[in-house]
Amino acid sequence: MGSRVGAARGRSSTRAKCLRVQVGVLLGVLVPFSAAAEDAIRVEFFPKGQQGGQPPGIVVHTNVMVDDIALEVVRKTDGRRLGDSTGRMLAGRTRRFDLPIDRVGTAHFSGFLALKNGKEVGQMPIEIECELLAALNVSVPPESVDLALKKLRVVAPRPVRRIEVSLMSDVGTPLGTTEIKLPAPASEAEVSYTQENAGNVMRMNVQVFDDYGFFGGVELFPWRVDIPHEEVHFASGSYEITKDESPKLEKSYVLVNDAIQKYGKLAAIKLFIAGHTDTVGDRAMNKTLSRDRARTIGAWFKKRGVRVPILFVGFGEDRLYVDTPDETDEARNRRAEYIVAIEPPAVGATFSPL
Repeated sequence: MGSRVGAARGRSSTRAKCLRVQVGVLLGVLVPFSAAAEDAIRVEFFPKGQQGGQPPGIVVHTNVMVDDIALEVVRKTDGRRLGDSTGRMLAGRTRRFDLPIDRVGTAHFSGFLALKNGKEVGQMPIEIECELLAALNVSVPPESVDLALKKLRVVAPRPVRRIEVSLMSDVGTPLGTTEIKLPAPASEAEVSYTQENAGNVMRMNVQVFDDYGFFGGVELFPWRVDIPHEEVHFASGSYEITKDESPKLEKSYVLVNDAIQKYGKLAAIKLFIAGHTDTVGDRAMNKTLSRDRARTIGAWFKKRGVRVPILFVGFGEDRLYVDTPDETDEARNRRAEYIVAIEPPAVGATFSPL
């Protein structure tokens, strides 16, 4: 699972001669320019920034060539002085002045933007309240992803307005993109998506957008291949694979390797082994035994030549295939799962690497 954050598109914009109060921005009154100078530049204010992306800032666009544009401000939260200048700028050029904030929160900047154009000099007083927002690190709980019902739950650190879900198949073809506009901004939402084309979903790209145009995203890989196999028989209380049981694993090895060769070009494949027991015996001992057996099977595959990471877990009698009373000898519950996947299956337990 990978995450991304992005910069805002929202802004307030004004010509130098006509400043307005925008959401989150308080601008001072302009020191008058001459008629020739007052249309020389266009100024955009970005009062919001995001961790990991661009800070708040001021962007200046030149309509004509100017000799210099300079920004001098004081960050009132700590008295830090910030200054920068452009030097000569040709018409049609753009320059951004960052207004950095060291940590998530607000900061007030006070100062001026000065324009020099030949003999014409003017200043624009600046009073601007800025905010640095936390990175929009979105998550999707694996257990919330329902491929059959095409639903998932999105969790964000602050309210978002819009969600996009893009799907990719296990052969690398796009399966469609769904845009969901929430009725009201929310930091958690269960959403439904559509799949436009037939295929098995391997990758889901989920992006969220807030009211300021910032975005964050995460990639999910809910895809998995369950390898059909004949169960290895272990002696009672043992996790040793006997010689006469190895042919069963040889057949499974071929299927595991085929899946890795087929899908490994699209993503980083892993092999997950999960062990299970029936309800005969002590519950804690059964869990340990199932874990040891899963680890032994994984080690066999590794020694045999499986070249992808192998992880294992033991459930004991916690996830029965067939519900039975305690102390019931049930062969169908003495089993293992061989799963080729990209991310750990959502089974409510942590897999350990070999």
